[in-house]
Amino acid sequence: MTKDERRTSAADLLSNWRAAERDSAAAEVSAQDAAQVAAAADAAEHAAAESEAAADASLDAVAAAKEAAGQAAEAADHAVEVAHAASEIAMDHQAKSDEVVAKTEGAEAEARDRFRTAQDMGFPKEPEEPQSPIEPNPEQG
Repeated sequence: MTKDERRTSAADLLSNWRAAERDSAAAEVSAQDAAQVAAAADAAEHAAAESEAAADASLDAVAAAKEAAGQAAEAADHAVEVAHAASEIAMDHQAKSDEVVAKTEGAEAEARDRFRTAQDMGFPKEPEEPQSPIEPNPEQG
């Protein structure tokens, strides 16, 4: 100990000791606060990384949904084309069926009239050559 240190009063020494204790306690609280801030920063960094991963997953989901929507639109367009073609075919078949119905109704009426005429005349004794009321279709061979 130096001469100056021996001359310091007990009150000064006690005051210095108490001040050092307060500084030490404050430093300890500050260190604890720094640890808590570091833990909070780690948690924030982890949350940011999770948010980034979620955003990436969302972007992937959006891209997949966009791709699926494009494929659905293409399928719908194709379905419309197929339905239109089927409708045209059905209308063509309906027109042909209407023609066949008209011809068969005409043939039926003609056969009915010939039967009634023959019936009124007492039916002929010799059979006539059968006549087809419908002309043969060259497409059917």
